[in-house]
Amino acid sequence: MKNILLLSIGLVILAPKAYGCDVCGCKLGGYSMGILPQFDNHFIGLRYSHASFNAYIDNRLTEDEFSNDTYRRIDLIGRYSLSSKVQLSFMLPFISNDMDGNVQSVESQGIGDPMVLINYNLWNNADNPGSLWNHSLLVGGGIKLPFGDDDKLDNDELINRNFQLGTGSVDYVFSLNYAVRRQNIGLNLESAYQINGTNDVDYTFGNQFNASLYTFYWWQRPNFVLLPYLGGYFEKAQKHYDGDIEQVNTGGKALFATTGLQLMVGRFMLDARYQAPLYQQFNAEEIVSIESDDRYTVGVNFSIGKRKKSNRKNIDKLYN
Repeated sequence: MKNILLLSIGLVILAPKAYGCDVCGCKLGGYSMGILPQFDNHFIGLRYSHASFNAYIDNRLTEDEFSNDTYRRIDLIGRYSLSSKVQLSFMLPFISNDMDGNVQSVESQGIGDPMVLINYNLWNNADNPGSLWNHSLLVGGGIKLPFGDDDKLDNDELINRNFQLGTGSVDYVFSLNYAVRRQNIGLNLESAYQINGTNDVDYTFGNQFNASLYTFYWWQRPNFVLLPYLGGYFEKAQKHYDGDIEQVNTGGKALFATTGLQLMVGRFMLDARYQAPLYQQFNAEEIVSIESDDRYTVGVNFSIGKRKKSNRKNIDKLYN
C-alpha cells in the first residue's frame, strides 16, 4: 500500500503534578487520536483513560499521611476534514477522580474542559509512486476552554486544584507530528506544548510539554488491519503559581515505555495502549514521596461522512 500511515496530530497531556493530600494533586488529561490513516473522512469516537498515583508524607513528629489517587476520563472525540490538508478536531471529557487517603477521601465527577484544534498537513509525499520512503509532517494549534468545575469543596474547604474537573483558565496547545514509513514499517515522532492561562482567582497551572516516539508495523489482511506499536513517551510540567507565589509539590517529569495495538475493521478502529513508568521525578519536598503507577487507554472510533473521491481508491485498498 502506497499511502503513508501517520499519527493524527494531537495531544497527550498526562502531566503529573504531585499527589492528592492537602498540599498537592495529580491530573489526568489529554488529547490524542492514536495512530490513524490520514484520509479525508470524518470520525467520532470514545476513549477511556486511566492513571493512578501513590503519595506518602513522612511528618516525623505527627501522623504520617498517604494518598492513593485514581484519575479516569471518558473522552468524546471527533474529527471533521475541512479540506484535503485542514482538519478540525475536538475533545469533550467526562472525568471521574478518586482520592483515597488517611487524611482526606474525595470523589469528583463531571464534565471537564473541552478542547478544539486545527491541524494542517504541511508535507506529505504519499501520492508520489516513485518514492520508497513516505513522509508526512503535520502542525496544529488549539484552545482549551474553562467549562469544568474548578471550585469544588470538601467540608467547606476547596479541594486541591489538581483534583478539580477543570482549570478555570483558557489554555493554548501547539503540536507537531512527523511520520516516516517504508513498506510495512514506520516511525512516528510527536510532540506538544500547552501554555496555561491564569484563572479568575489568579491561579496558574504550570505549562506542559510531552513527546512520544513509536515504531509501528502495518499488517493487512482481507477483512481487517492490525497495527502494533512500541516506543517511549516523555512528559514534563512546570510548577504552579498562586499569584506570584510558586507552589511546592507541583510539576515534574516522567518517562514511560509504551506498547499498543490497533485493529481496523470496516469503519471501526479499536485502540489499546499500555504505559509503564521507567523514570519519574516530581518536584516534591524532602519528606514527600510520589510514584506514578502504570497507565492504560482503550478507545473506539467510527468513520462517518462521505469520503472525497480523490482518496476513494486508497480507502478501498485499506478497508477491503
